[in-house]
Amino acid sequence: MSTPETRLQVVFADLRRAVDDVVLRHRVTPEELFAAVDWLRRVADAGELPLTGVLFLKSALQATEGAAYAHPETDGTTPWEMEGPAHLPGSPELPSPAVLPMRPEEPGEPLVVSGTVRGTSGAPLPGAVLDVWQIDADNLYSGVGTRDFEPLDIPNDSTGIPVHNLRGRVVTDAEGRYEFRTVMPGVETFGFAPDSPLTELAEALRLPGLRPLHIHAIVTAEGCLPLTTQIYFDGDPLAEGTLEGPVPAATVRTTVVHDAPEDYRAHGLDRPYRALTHDIVLRPVRGDSPN
Repeated sequence: MSTPETRLQVVFADLRRAVDDVVLRHRVTPEELFAAVDWLRRVADAGELPLTGVLFLKSALQATEGAAYAHPETDGTTPWEMEGPAHLPGSPELPSPAVLPMRPEEPGEPLVVSGTVRGTSGAPLPGAVLDVWQIDADNLYSGVGTRDFEPLDIPNDSTGIPVHNLRGRVVTDAEGRYEFRTVMPGVETFGFAPDSPLTELAEALRLPGLRPLHIHAIVTAEGCLPLTTQIYFDGDPLAEGTLEGPVPAATVRTTVVHDAPEDYRAHGLDRPYRALTHDIVLRPVRGDSPN
């Protein structure tokens, strides 16, 4: 009677087949192979080996935390995206239309985000909650510090910024619609040192060590599976791909500038703003079919 293979044996065998396929398909030379091994040695010598996980962390999380929303193309659900370390529980609940908590002179271009939350049948979901958070125009998250991003070295001194700045739980109305006003997000770095082997790799791949502009959201509704996702921006070159992998096309949205005084005054603004529409489709809990 043969001994069943361990998980390590099964996964390593698949990994070996995948690597062999790449080596053969691209005719990787021994010199190129050992150059890659030497790069790994330099990463270890620089103390950055734990950071290499960021290259494939999104894929690993997609296979675990994001499994409930696998294959969104089959039913039109909104793609899953990873949560990241900057989420905080307990943000204020805000009925739609909402204004995210912000400072009186919050820096950044005003932005209005709106859409409808639906189930896969197309039925709107009243009372759905979008727990949204984002980095500010000065590239800082409220309520968290540099240590919250370890092992990545991402400077984030939020001293003096209110804890729930640009954070809120927006509740959809009776038609499943939501709207919130915020500002255009700033830029988030991967936290690689300027002269590190990881920065060298990013430059060689022509992929900046930066994340695309984005807004985070965890969307929940009765009878549906919770969805963690992000909203990205059309025209942002970083949305074409980063070290973490491609951005789902269905989460990239175009903003429209509204510069008529009657438009921006209707939103309590004294200057033009950008607006985007992003509908969200949730998957029902297995066995439930009201949506």
